[in-house]
Amino acid sequence: MVDPYADYIRILGRGPTKSRHLTQTEAQAAFAGVLSGEMSDMQVGALLLLLRYRSESPAELAGIVTAMRRHMGAESACEFENLIDWPSTSSGKSRRLPWFLLSAKLLSENGHKIFMHGFNSHLDNGLLTEDCLEAVGEKPAASLTKARRKLESENFVYLPLRNFSPKLQELLEIRSVLGVRSIVNTAVKLINPLAAKLTFLGIFHPAYITLNIDAAALIEQPSLGVIKGGGGEAERNANKAIKLYQIKDGQQTVSKWPAMTKESPDYPVTVDYLSEIWRGSVQNDFASKMIIGTAAQALYLTGHATTVEQAERQAADYWQDHLSHGL
Repeated sequence: MVDPYADYIRILGRGPTKSRHLTQTEAQAAFAGVLSGEMSDMQVGALLLLLRYRSESPAELAGIVTAMRRHMGAESACEFENLIDWPSTSSGKSRRLPWFLLSAKLLSENGHKIFMHGFNSHLDNGLLTEDCLEAVGEKPAASLTKARRKLESENFVYLPLRNFSPKLQELLEIRSVLGVRSIVNTAVKLINPLAAKLTFLGIFHPAYITLNIDAAALIEQPSLGVIKGGGGEAERNANKAIKLYQIKDGQQTVSKWPAMTKESPDYPVTVDYLSEIWRGSVQNDFASKMIIGTAAQALYLTGHATTVEQAERQAADYWQDHLSHGL
């Protein structure tokens, strides 16, 4: 009997002269086999490593994202106007405190709906996003259905990957066996479970910025913002100049954001410290700049601010108002 998935492995692994990338349709079909469990463990490992070795193409990434969306029953149309899809999938040594979490909560206090979701791994120095939710008075949602219901009456929700797609989390954890990250680490950032019109991504490796933009265009993501963020989070580094790459109405643009401070102070990497910054009981100019700077980029992506300067002023006003109310 012919194995239905052997052809995809063969296409990728026939050697330097005969191998090629998978088409978007082939990648979707292959990954459907991964997610259904029909593909053997040996084939899954071979597929992920070959895709990694060849450097994933936009079509392959788009096909895999589509397979993921269908497997998890993602929404086909968003019921929430102006929802921001905000994946949190940090890993590595550069991640410390998730200042972006405070940025997202700040935006939610000012009427912007935020759907944050993800899974953090291999954090050597930082704290998991999920473990920091208590600092801003939040708890993780138990399911996609409960996350959706919460957004009907509130403006922020965080949903751990394991609570809406344990299979994808299992695939991410294969990293400890393969020794390298796989295309799954990239694809989970684009799954956009509630079909929000806007997705805000952080990418650690610059080469993957173009890959994500091109794949997002193939899956017809209406609006996308991508920055080079520490640990792969959508978090603006306040002490560096940074570019914000954007897709909106089918057009690709790039905006330049200058450094906001030269400071890069040391600070306690604890949930308590994050909570103190959020409540205003501790002042830290660097932390404020990180929070304001990231919120400003999200505002710019939504169209509520049309210039970098306007976005930064509006975000700074949000933060000052938050602190003045002693939240």
